[in-house]
Amino acid sequence: MIKQICITDNRGPRFYTHTDFPLSVGSHPGADVHISSIVQLKSAASLFIIVNRVYIESQNSKVKVLLNDDQIKGQKEIQHDDFLQIGDTTFHCEHIGDTFSISLYDDQAHVTLKEEDIAEHGDIIEPISIPKATDKTSPGKSLVRIFLFSALLFFGFLGLILAYVFTSKSLLIEIEPKPDSVALSGKIWPIHIHGRYLVQPGYYDLEVTKEGYYPFSKEIRVTKSQSQIQTYALKKKPGFLKITSAPEQDVVIFLDEKRIGTAPIEELKLDAGSYVLQAFANRYQQFSTQIVIEGKETKQELHIELLPNWSEVSISSKPDGAEVWLDGNNKGITPLTIELLAGKYSLELLHQDYIPYTTEFSVIANEALNLPIAELFTKASHLVITSTPPKATVTIGAEEKGITPLTIRLNPNIEHTLSLSKPGFKTSQHKVSLKPGEQQSLTTTLEAILGSVIFTVDPKDAEVFVNGKFSGKGQVKLSLPSTSHRFEIRKSGYEVYEKMVSPTPGQPQAFDVVLNRITSATSVNQPSSIRTSQGHELRLIIGGKFTMGTHRREQGRRSNETLHTVDLQRPFYISTAEVTNAQFAAFQAIHNTGSYKGHDLSSSSLPVANVSWEDAARYCNWLSEKDGLEQVYVEHNGVLVAKNPVPAGYRLPTESEWEWVVRIQNDGTSTKYEWGDGYPPHQVIGNYADASASEILDTTVPDYDDGYSVAAPIGSFKPNRFGIYDLGGNVAEWCHDYHSIYPSLSDEIFIDPLGPKTGDKHIIRGGSWKRGDLSSTRLSYRDRDNKKHIDVGFRLAKYID
Repeated sequence: MIKQICITDNRGPRFYTHTDFPLSVGSHPGADVHISSIVQLKSAASLFIIVNRVYIESQNSKVKVLLNDDQIKGQKEIQHDDFLQIGDTTFHCEHIGDTFSISLYDDQAHVTLKEEDIAEHGDIIEPISIPKATDKTSPGKSLVRIFLFSALLFFGFLGLILAYVFTSKSLLIEIEPKPDSVALSGKIWPIHIHGRYLVQPGYYDLEVTKEGYYPFSKEIRVTKSQSQIQTYALKKKPGFLKITSAPEQDVVIFLDEKRIGTAPIEELKLDAGSYVLQAFANRYQQFSTQIVIEGKETKQELHIELLPNWSEVSISSKPDGAEVWLDGNNKGITPLTIELLAGKYSLELLHQDYIPYTTEFSVIANEALNLPIAELFTKASHLVITSTPPKATVTIGAEEKGITPLTIRLNPNIEHTLSLSKPGFKTSQHKVSLKPGEQQSLTTTLEAILGSVIFTVDPKDAEVFVNGKFSGKGQVKLSLPSTSHRFEIRKSGYEVYEKMVSPTPGQPQAFDVVLNRITSATSVNQPSSIRTSQGHELRLIIGGKFTMGTHRREQGRRSNETLHTVDLQRPFYISTAEVTNAQFAAFQAIHNTGSYKGHDLSSSSLPVANVSWEDAARYCNWLSEKDGLEQVYVEHNGVLVAKNPVPAGYRLPTESEWEWVVRIQNDGTSTKYEWGDGYPPHQVIGNYADASASEILDTTVPDYDDGYSVAAPIGSFKPNRFGIYDLGGNVAEWCHDYHSIYPSLSDEIFIDPLGPKTGDKHIIRGGSWKRGDLSSTRLSYRDRDNKKHIDVGFRLAKYID
């Protein structure tokens, strides 16, 4: 079979394979086989391989192609030892092994003169036939030919090796663990050098063997990367495990929680690896261990010994002959020795002539137990137990017997340990032994585990009761057992304060309590809400004592927010919503709230704004007159001021009324913001400067979007606990009072304050759609002015009488 073709012309030897054919024969530089010619011929002939045979085909009629002196036309097969003459160039052809050689032939003796050639003296020389080389070649020429052919083969083979080496890729095959044999086969000549292979890109078959491991076979691919590493791991063959046990039979074996059978097991085939082995047998303790199977067809043995899960227990009585009952099952007659599994047991000895004897005992595996001789008695013994305080729990052993006072029957001549316990008191323990038929009394006083509780009450003459018992007035300090106690604080005309307190030892607890006066819509004989002729709804508010202002340390605090105490004793009504544009237009038709940076604020459902304090006061007077009420404000020296005393007509809320309604919670505490005590809010609760207004306002509440870039229709958000809307936001609101600064930390209590009688500016309270900073959104924020503002409106208030 021909695997390669060796062409030798004036450019030296070259090797070709089947895939390189056909080959062109010509005198131009690009020809595969070069011939001599004074004219550059692109193609004189072509060489082909068809079905493992070499053919020549003439391609140019001007060039003679002779095979063994016979001119060929079309295709002609070339065989071993043929001479091929193309133009002026002669080749010798040989087929040795799997190589077919076409070599340039230099001997000119065989060349046939052309018929046209004329001798020097004019004589015509007749052409002669050249005998075939096989017939006429001399021995010397044969040796030269053999030498040349051998040299061609040597250099051709060397060229192949060099070409292989320079085009091969370095392949390292790592096998874990180290194999006994590795075989790589496939494409031409994989060469193994110093642990690596020199291989051509392509696919190869890898065969690996090692004793104790499964043979490994894989087709691998070598890429065109210059240096490559391929790593493989051999898999161990299974191992074999023999398991024996004590006891020898009926021991159930589990591996990794999967049942595999009962011991003995002669040969268990297992993959190499780690396993958790468990063994179970009736009346034996569970056995558990971890085993490692080596694999590689290794045989291993494991012997396990299970420990007994029982013990011998000896039971005897005086006298003998008592029936032995264990956990309700009859086991025999005393004296009795019995094997019992580990655990707790209830023993009862019954004899027809004696009182039943009961006890409990525990059995520890593999440890013999001799129970004390049970002495049987003919008469019962009783113990009467009382305690101070009563209702203590009585426990004997681990069993609760009841609550004191308690009478129980005990076995005589046995020492019993009793425990008395009650929450808030130390546990009391006692040792008691009774004679047969004896009745004994046990009285004990439990020691309290005390904790301190301090109540400071306002008013100071209010009475403090603990669990229904009077304990003092005003400030009361008590040491009480550390259990739950019910505290009640009472004073005529005030709501009862109730609280459950559990004192903690070493950690005094202090409570400041301010009682609320009993005032309600029922007690003042007034409706809880009323409506004006313009549709305003007003809710009845019962005030109380509270602290206005803020501490100096509060972030965002202004200097006019001094702390002072206010007592609102006079019930009042306040409107649930701010006055709207539509309601104000009924009083002053020409008023227009206007717009802000292209956003209209004059819609009928929006709160009226852009009104002065005097505009708001005159609206209150106008509405009072319409509803038949006495007007609150009168003109004095050209200035609108409130009458003294203030009548029950419509007016603006006082600053203290406004703050009570917006800040005070059900438990008497005050809140910092409308939404709580932290800034910014985490949920939408009112209309403030928010993300929707970021294009028209410089400061907005971070990460807050209430859906309105300017004012919102009244009642768009949830009301507060009094049912009042928009106190903290939407528009800020005019208050009744002139601005003033209350004395800080004063002991004075300001009762129903109306502010100073005169002043330069009036109070503005609350945030608005235009305010979003930390300071002005606080409910304690106080502003002052008399002028109109695009975000300041008002709401109504009035006394009940």
